[in-house]
Amino acid sequence: MHGNCPVCGQRTELEIGFWYGTGYVSYVLAVMFSVFNLIWYWLIFGITWRDDSIFHWLIVNGIILTLSMPLLMRLSRTLYLTFYVGHDPEAETRKQKERVLS
Repeated sequence: MHGNCPVCGQRTELEIGFWYGTGYVSYVLAVMFSVFNLIWYWLIFGITWRDDSIFHWLIVNGIILTLSMPLLMRLSRTLYLTFYVGHDPEAETRKQKERVLS
């Protein structure tokens, strides 16, 4: 994680321990992703208790979640940062002006 945004220069760690909250965001994303996996698995393969296909889904879901954790972690950090730092569309032009002046 960069200390500052490469485009606008905004600090990414606003305070010590700032990123601990991303665990909650990552958890919500993982649950939503699991529900999505359950729906497509159910529609394509079907899930019943009689043939233990729910356990097959659990294994497939676990593998998919494990492989997608780097993406989910980055996405959760991005979402969490946008909760606390507003977007300024003029930031890049100000940064370029500062470079020219210095």
